[in-house]
Amino acid sequence: MIERIVILPDTQFPLHDRTLTERLARFVWDYQPDRLAHVGDLTDSSELGRWVRGLRGQYAGGLEGGFAQTREWLSLIRKHYEGPFHLSRANHDDRLDAAIERYLPEIAGLTIKGHVISIENALDLDGYGITYHRDYHEIAPGWLLTHGDWGTLSDIPGNTALMQARQLGKSVVCGHTHRAGLIAGPLTSSHQSIEVMGMEVGHAMDQRQATYLKGGKNSWHHAFGILRVERGNKKRVRVYPQLVMVASDYSFVADGQKWKGVRV
Repeated sequence: MIERIVILPDTQFPLHDRTLTERLARFVWDYQPDRLAHVGDLTDSSELGRWVRGLRGQYAGGLEGGFAQTREWLSLIRKHYEGPFHLSRANHDDRLDAAIERYLPEIAGLTIKGHVISIENALDLDGYGITYHRDYHEIAPGWLLTHGDWGTLSDIPGNTALMQARQLGKSVVCGHTHRAGLIAGPLTSSHQSIEVMGMEVGHAMDQRQATYLKGGKNSWHHAFGILRVERGNKKRVRVYPQLVMVASDYSFVADGQKWKGVRV
């Protein structure tokens, strides 16, 4: 028995790469994974960020526009994919709840047509059949899905996920760093034979809109991930992670098949 799980990277609508996010949706249509997961930072929620508080960006008025673009993308995916869809909480998606807690706690219990104000309801996650996880979620046997912003960060691609994996005793797939990396290591520094893996699945942002980079060099990568779960006759389960790198023309190879690029 083989199960295939596609792991989507940080998209941060409306700062997303329009071509890449559309190609990811169409890849899901073609590939028809058994499960689909997103590592979080589905939205950017820029107007709610602490970096713009009291500045022009806080009053840009684009919050609902970003949410609307997010819902349009979810609708695009659901147009031809009906399988289970998981989403991890993340620091950018947390911005709505954090803003309410810090600055408007009196509206925390406010309901609109029976729904409280939250990121889940703003994006209509229930309507799209998306399961939202506020904690680590075992997306495959021995593999945890998370955003990656909890714990120590590393500049080495894949190492942020691996450090969390070594602490938790299970392999970790995450985003947050916007880097793509897949590495393995012993469960503890005592070099035990048990190994865990860490996979970071890059991002799907338009880097030109990441103005905080200030034009400097960075180690971000367009990418996504696949977990292939194989269950043998004796119920022994193996999980094979695959990191899919996306080229500058948006071409990539998944499961040995090439998805051609596009003119940009």
